[in-house]
Amino acid sequence: MLTRLIGALFRAALVMAVIVSPALLLPDASQGGLETALIFAVLAAAFTLFEYASSAPGIVNFRFAPPYNRARFLTFSLILISLIMLARATEGETRFAQDYLGFADRLAGLLDFPFSPVRLAADFIVGTGDEALALLVRRAVALSISISIAAMAFFTLLLWVFKWPQRREKFNLWVNLPTFAPSSGRDVERRLIRGGWIYIFAGLTLPFTLTVLSSRALGWIDPQALAAYPTLVWGVTIWAFLPAALVIRGAALIKVGWLVRRARTAE
Repeated sequence: MLTRLIGALFRAALVMAVIVSPALLLPDASQGGLETALIFAVLAAAFTLFEYASSAPGIVNFRFAPPYNRARFLTFSLILISLIMLARATEGETRFAQDYLGFADRLAGLLDFPFSPVRLAADFIVGTGDEALALLVRRAVALSISISIAAMAFFTLLLWVFKWPQRREKFNLWVNLPTFAPSSGRDVERRLIRGGWIYIFAGLTLPFTLTVLSSRALGWIDPQALAAYPTLVWGVTIWAFLPAALVIRGAALIKVGWLVRRARTAE
């Protein structure tokens, strides 16, 4: 019980630190932004604490099957931190500002091809009216989508090549998937595998669909709002993290479905 509580407190502290970090580190952070970030950070930390301090499953999936949730949290944190560093480098507030901006430009060059997220973001969201803002968005999208792609590839490989989940013989499907409605027979494995492929397809297409939808919403959303670093950092982070989270979840569901099928065949 004590070990579980300490682990929950540590996770809650990490979640709170990550959420507050943009309000503390961005060049144009304001007092109001910090107060808002603290409110969301406390709520997220409280949810994490209650979820992981409980011995019974709640809402979080694969809670007892690491490193699934650690992978998602690490991906989100890396994207957020990389964009914070981009904002600071743009303002010249880091020693390695030019090197970092040059690295972002090289990534953008590699990912700039017809209908790529980098090109769509610059063309649809920003347009050609503000070249400085277009360059900033281009760099942010290139950094975030690169981390997202690397995370999808690495953690999908990790889930499938290595023995995930650990202690498979004790793996409890209903504890690790509390929101998954139970069923009987082969319907379980079919639903898991079908759902996994749906998540993967949604994740791979989401960067394009979100970008196009954002462009269609320009009548309600001012593109110049992205010139504010907090809006840029949070908007691009969520845009890049959601596809990675969906693909990782899809790969995990397919793996569990495959394990269920193999166990049923072995019986």
